[in-house]
Amino acid sequence: MKKVVRVLIIILVIVSILQLWLMLRKPSMPAAEPSPEAARSFDRKLGELILASEQRTPGQIRLTEAELNSKIQAYLQESPMPAGAATLKAATVHMDGDQLQALLAVDVKGLDLYVTLGGYLSFKDHLLKLVPSKVKVGSHPLPASLLAGRLDLSLEVPEAVSEIRVENGELVVETR
Repeated sequence: MKKVVRVLIIILVIVSILQLWLMLRKPSMPAAEPSPEAARSFDRKLGELILASEQRTPGQIRLTEAELNSKIQAYLQESPMPAGAATLKAATVHMDGDQLQALLAVDVKGLDLYVTLGGYLSFKDHLLKLVPSKVKVGSHPLPASLLAGRLDLSLEVPEAVSEIRVENGELVVETR
């Protein structure tokens, strides 16, 4: 009996170490090189959309991964997150078809963790939500249902915006 308990304890320790290693491991994702030109393109397109909205004419813009990632990186460099229990260090967005995937590098008390959230965007009543279908901490997959009701992945958008969706690997934003 002691031998069985000892073997079970060893197996439990090995499984725990494996789980920890998977959680601390950096996941693979296509590299997103930020560029000032892509960030300027993002600003120009957003300006066009705002102008169309002010003139009360319908407008549409299509934002690429490069534009989104460049703007996110510029924002994180210009506006560092306040120190706290967890600090967002970097974020990368990848879009494929109608799916969106975000890789977040988070500093948690000096320890780098990588969180991957994948899913689709839902837009209703001027509320944009990421409906997760894939969640990982490091390389360790977690059930997406684990986030249900625990993490609010929504963003309120201006009333002039009539639609936001991912289409053919681009973020499409439309105004009325």
